[in-house]
Amino acid sequence: MLRALIALIALLLPHGQPRAQPQVHWHNSLSLGRPDAGTLVRGVRFPAQAATFFTWDPILHRSPDRPWRRWGNERLVRIALNVVAGYARAHPDAPRVGIGDFSRRHGGYFGPKHVSHQNGLDVDVYYPRLDRRERPPVRAEQIDRRLAQDLLDRFLAAGAVRIFVGPNTQLTGPARVVRILANHDNHMHVRIADP
Repeated sequence: MLRALIALIALLLPHGQPRAQPQVHWHNSLSLGRPDAGTLVRGVRFPAQAATFFTWDPILHRSPDRPWRRWGNERLVRIALNVVAGYARAHPDAPRVGIGDFSRRHGGYFGPKHVSHQNGLDVDVYYPRLDRRERPPVRAEQIDRRLAQDLLDRFLAAGAVRIFVGPNTQLTGPARVVRILANHDNHMHVRIADP
């Protein structure tokens, strides 16, 4: 009886306790300069988590990502939220999407892990794992490629101008947008155009 009740609760709450819609303080943003030499004016902070996503700190290896690492151009934040919401509707049994670093609040140099992420137009998105764990894959073999490709396709449809993927991911897309880059076997790096 207890096992049946636990199984029913797990079906009704696939990602643990229900979460309220994320609170976002919207305002018009301005991205100046290049992704590798720029600033962000009036950035919007991406929420720490919601029913459709979690954030991951690649330095501390934990969730959620620290608040100062989650600032983006208002348009990028909207795109990311819309993409993960559409993905969750299409794949209700899939694990939540892992979202990594955006930019610093005012842009600029981000740190040793990032050359870009300086003007609020870049975000790292972790590939869904076959074992459904809410953490980045350690090896490319852990990637659920069907779900990862769908996620990549959704960012393409949303207007991404560049998506870097790892050499072992086997993910594909238009060559002018989707590029292979070392050190991206656990996440895709999504960039949108300057609005």
